[in-house]
Amino acid sequence: MKRVLYIVVGLFILLASSLTAKTLTVWVGGQVAELDRTWNEVISKFEKQTGTKVEVQLFGFDTYYDHLVTAYQGGMGPDLAFADLGGWVPTFASQGWIESIDSNLASWEGKEEIWENLWSTVTYQGKIYGLPWYTDCRLLMYNKQMFRDSGLNPENPPETWEELVYDAIKLTNTNKRIYGYGVSGTKTEHTTLGYMIFLYSAGGKLLTDDYSKAAFNTPEGLRALKFYTDLALKYNVSPNPLSYHEDDYRNLMVQNRVAMSIGGPWSFPLIETANPDLDYSVSVHPYAVAPASVLGGWALVISKNSSNKDLAWELASYLTSYETWMYWVEQEHGPMPTRKDVCRDAPYFQQDEKWQVIFDTFPNAVARPPISEWPQVSEQIQIMVQDVLLGNSSPEEAINKAEVKVNEILGN
Repeated sequence: MKRVLYIVVGLFILLASSLTAKTLTVWVGGQVAELDRTWNEVISKFEKQTGTKVEVQLFGFDTYYDHLVTAYQGGMGPDLAFADLGGWVPTFASQGWIESIDSNLASWEGKEEIWENLWSTVTYQGKIYGLPWYTDCRLLMYNKQMFRDSGLNPENPPETWEELVYDAIKLTNTNKRIYGYGVSGTKTEHTTLGYMIFLYSAGGKLLTDDYSKAAFNTPEGLRALKFYTDLALKYNVSPNPLSYHEDDYRNLMVQNRVAMSIGGPWSFPLIETANPDLDYSVSVHPYAVAPASVLGGWALVISKNSSNKDLAWELASYLTSYETWMYWVEQEHGPMPTRKDVCRDAPYFQQDEKWQVIFDTFPNAVARPPISEWPQVSEQIQIMVQDVLLGNSSPEEAINKAEVKVNEILGN
């Protein structure tokens, strides 16, 4: 009888435990989804510490935004989600889909360690809605062995647009499907980011300082559009840009088929996993007037409809803690933490010259405009570039049309 009673009591305890254990839903997009092992270890540790079941759903970058918006619109968003630092957070906040985290940040020890130029990307109408988790800045990534094979000095990558063309032509062999530089021209954010680097390095800018009007239809903006598309159309140094973007070029670089492309610190662990022997490096991206870079990355946001907001914040702050990031960098050698103390203290960062280039570049990298209309603005930049690549419009016609569309989106 006692044995039966013990079994019944044991089953009751197990049942009660399963009923009280909370489940936290997390959606992840982009390159983080490719780092399964370390991610799983970090999440498993959180589950053991809190008794929480974390259900993670992974998405590729190209489809993630649409999945997330559809879920939020239906009131079915995840408790915690990764949101791109390129305008997603203010967009979601403007729709009332995500929760402000100002009260959480007031007592969080890590706030002062976040890079200062990231807070504007997660702010809407004076309130903070996202916790920046990882960040980056875009530079020129290049295959040093391909430089050697073409008679170029791998310690002297191109600094100007003229040098970029010269080197890219020398590196290209279309008969062998080997290309000098990868131009992003797909209907994705990669294309916008590509154009922005050339725009700012030509001395231009995308929007006015108050984000109220288009500012790219200028001689500088037109020069950038012409040169960016000429790399593919005139100089023929890129694979078909309508079919490839920077993530694809990273994979082609690993295969020694593309020598140079826009890239950044998120690429390092992915490259080193795919081809540990690849000899590659980074430098400031070639420029016409002045060096330029665009920052990006991901923030953690909490759904307005979540019934586990406190637990979602606990996971967000755990993922962004000094200890978690130090472990992550030790295991993966990247990407770039949003925490200055980890960037300063992680031994691997101090040993790798690529990271020193990034840390020198990042404080001056520009952010995408932190406005709720950003996804629509970005789409018009993508259409502008594609119109030129497809031969549907001249650069002059394409930039004029894009200016009108962007101003309409911004209410002008």
